[in-house]
Order: sequence, then structure tokens, then C-alpha cells
Amino acid sequence: MAKLVSESKEFPGLTVELTAPRAGVGRADGNELQILHGSISSRHADLVLEGQEYKVRDLDSTNGIRVNDEKITEAQLQDRDRVQFGQIPFRYEGNMVRATLALPEAGEAFQAEVGIDLGIPQNFRNLSPIKGKGKEIGSNFLLYAAAVFALFGVGFYVLRMMTG
Repeated sequence: MAKLVSESKEFPGLTVELTAPRAGVGRADGNELQILHGSISSRHADLVLEGQEYKVRDLDSTNGIRVNDEKITEAQLQDRDRVQFGQIPFRYEGNMVRATLALPEAGEAFQAEVGIDLGIPQNFRNLSPIKGKGKEIGSNFLLYAAAVFALFGVGFYVLRMMTG
């Protein structure tokens, strides 16, 4: 059975089971979910059963509705969605429980990306704005750089010997 569970400090422990095909939310008498709070309009929202789950619809409320922190005018709810009427947050517990991924048992080896052993995948593209970033420096380049450095060192030594 679907229900709304308060996550608000103002209404701790408030749970409303949704049994009817329609439920009104608001501050006024006659709403199935009456919330006496200044951020809630008299007729704030409607919850309407569509299929297995409820859809929430804003009734032009002053402070609006958010589902998972996104301001909406209408949204289909899913299990564990966070629904906020005005400033009062609720957790929607739906009829269709969302599947969760099982975590590995403690001590088990876990490989996050199956199929990628080591290195860079074949379809990888480097999108860095810095040219050459991510490319390997060849061993020949390192040898040339060391040779140039050595030549400058020898040249500096000879120059000091001649002037000193």
C-alpha cells in the first residue's frame, strides 16, 4: 500500500496511507492530508492513482511542489521519491518497490567495470583541451631530452673553464 512518510521536524512520525484513488493535500479541512503549516496552500496538491502508483499535481499553490528537489507542476511518483509540499518534505513509499543492486559481501573481491582489464578502452576519446595530454611520452624523446641537457651541461662547464 502506498504511503507518504514525513521527513519534517515539524511533523515527526506522520504517515499517511494512500488508499483512495484521489487524495487532496492542503491546509484546509476536507483534504485527506491536512498540513497546518504556513508554506502550505489551502488546496495545495492532488495525488491521483494512475496504474500502480500515484501522480502528484500542483493546484497552483503559492510555494509549489518539489519531487527529488526539482520543482514540478505534475509528476508520476516512484517508490522512495522525495516529495516536498511547500517547505514540508515527505518520502513516498510506493506500491511497486524499486529494485536495488545487491552490494558484495564483506571480504569478496569486487570489480567495478567488468570487461576492462587494464589500460585504456578501445573506444576511449581524450576530450582534454590541452593538446597531447594523456599521450605517452616515447622513450626516444626522453633520450633526446637527456642528450640535450647533457650537452648544455658540458657547454656550461667548458665556458666556465675558459673564463675562469
